[in-house]
Amino acid sequence: MTWEDEAVNWINWARTPGHDVFPLYAPSFFDKIVSPPQGLTLEIGCGEGRVARELASRGHNVVAVDASSTLVRSARDADARSRYLLADATALPFADAMFRTVVAYNSLQTMAELSDMADAVREAGRVLRPSGRFCVCIAHPMTDLDHIKAAAAGGDATGSYFEPLRVNQTVARNGLQMTFHGWTYTLQDYARAFEDAGFLIERLREPVPIADQATQRGDPEGSPLFLFIRAVRSAR
Repeated sequence: MTWEDEAVNWINWARTPGHDVFPLYAPSFFDKIVSPPQGLTLEIGCGEGRVARELASRGHNVVAVDASSTLVRSARDADARSRYLLADATALPFADAMFRTVVAYNSLQTMAELSDMADAVREAGRVLRPSGRFCVCIAHPMTDLDHIKAAAAGGDATGSYFEPLRVNQTVARNGLQMTFHGWTYTLQDYARAFEDAGFLIERLREPVPIADQATQRGDPEGSPLFLFIRAVRSAR
């Protein structure tokens, strides 16, 4: 399954109020993690374009890429300010050191292949200028524990946090259905990918879920849903 297969479902899900937690967590990400606009900003895995639109509204000169042609077309139709391209995050069509900021909002854990996350981080490092910032939101590894336990109970996995697992989770809410797919990664997997790509992590945050919203949506209380990271590309 690819994001192209779920493109229409994702557009409806992301653009229908009440189906996604983006409005609850994104403001903190943009305020506390994303660097001030300077030069070009790249978003990898832009989906239907909501992150790029928010970046543009905050003064960023945005180039955004996605591997789904339907999502790129939808993002482009909704936003004339930014440039949207069909591209693979593991082989970006840009010159070295072209961008001052790279953003990946909930895209690193949703790559097609297990190795794609580290490859995408490496590419982000390649296209960033020295001292440029890589600003990332990922699903917190704690959110994978239920998937791991369920797969182990069904005999499809060892039940170990340290063993990568392919995730395909279908969620239905208020008449809409969306299948989220990707991989489980440990904190060390992400840290090693950043380290190997020449990044130094300078800021890490675990946003606290909003209790009443978590209850309404059936999300686990007292556990983080996301992990925010800002890393700086070391001088080479």
